[in-house]
Amino acid sequence: MGVSSFPTETLREYEEEYFSLLEKGTKENETTSHKYAKQDEKTLLNRMEKYSHNHLLFLHDFSVPFDDNISERDLRKAKNRQKMAGGFRKASGSEMYCSIMTVIETLKKRKMEIIKNLKKLFTGTPAIF
Repeated sequence: MGVSSFPTETLREYEEEYFSLLEKGTKENETTSHKYAKQDEKTLLNRMEKYSHNHLLFLHDFSVPFDDNISERDLRKAKNRQKMAGGFRKASGSEMYCSIMTVIETLKKRKMEIIKNLKKLFTGTPAIF
């Protein structure tokens, strides 16, 4: 492996495409008739241009996650579980689910063996985080 980013030529192509899409969006925004939609679109386009380096950072450095939002990913699991048929019938069920997922996600992030450490927890031996 050993590759930490895209080659310079590929980076340039992606950045050109990004800015051409922003330019296209700006042109389309000029034809938007609704006042509030036009304002919201323009605000978004300005923000995307201003923070373009942040938005494209994952192309320059592969160690940066493309969404860069760990907490959102962690919450998504609980939210999907809540949406399932039945979801959580009691608050205690959701609390228990969150407690279990907290332990599992912590073990994953620390690259520790999940099953081995869960067995330790159930047998009363504390897992070392």
